[in-house]
Amino acid sequence: MTKTYLLIVLQNRKPSPDRVASWIGAEGEAWIFFGEQEISMLPKYQELGGQVSIVDISRPGKNSLDFHLVLYLGYLVGRRESNARFMIVAGDGDYDPAVAHARSKGVKVERVDSLDVVPVAVAPSPKSGPKGGKQRSVDVACDGILKDIRGSSRPRTLATLKTRIQSRIGQQPEADKVAAVIAKLEAMEVIKVVDGALNYVRVAVDSKVA
Repeated sequence: MTKTYLLIVLQNRKPSPDRVASWIGAEGEAWIFFGEQEISMLPKYQELGGQVSIVDISRPGKNSLDFHLVLYLGYLVGRRESNARFMIVAGDGDYDPAVAHARSKGVKVERVDSLDVVPVAVAPSPKSGPKGGKQRSVDVACDGILKDIRGSSRPRTLATLKTRIQSRIGQQPEADKVAAVIAKLEAMEVIKVVDGALNYVRVAVDSKVA
């Protein structure tokens, strides 16, 4: 399966956290590059958990963000898996020379104006099979969520939790599996959903997850 790295220039492109989650899936990463005007937007991306990294610009100035992004692109390419691809989400062509150079070296990298198009190069999640494939994917997603909800990065709303669960299941919408994970978390007394509101059961979280 292809692992996707998103490098997002938040100054001129502001994809929704749901869209970011749908692109990175359960294994990908998103790296957010921002300016002072975008600081207030960062928490909603941080709710996606450890797959998101916020890059602090050391010394703001002309082209500073561009240099930071290219530096991190080189770092990620240097540690990439053989099946990794890199998507620069930016509204201008300043990065195109770096993209062209990387592509000439065999790196799967491109710049896109938006994430509005559903990703097609990422392999879809396995379909449920007769030997319990659905339950396995539910169990795997549940295990990942139990790790995600440690500390302050855990989802704060039911909608955000559902988005996080879907990102761990795969690219294709799987409402039944998302519901199954939520039901399992409730049965484990990790969460409680009352009138559509998400609540964490403190004793269960402390004893089973922390």
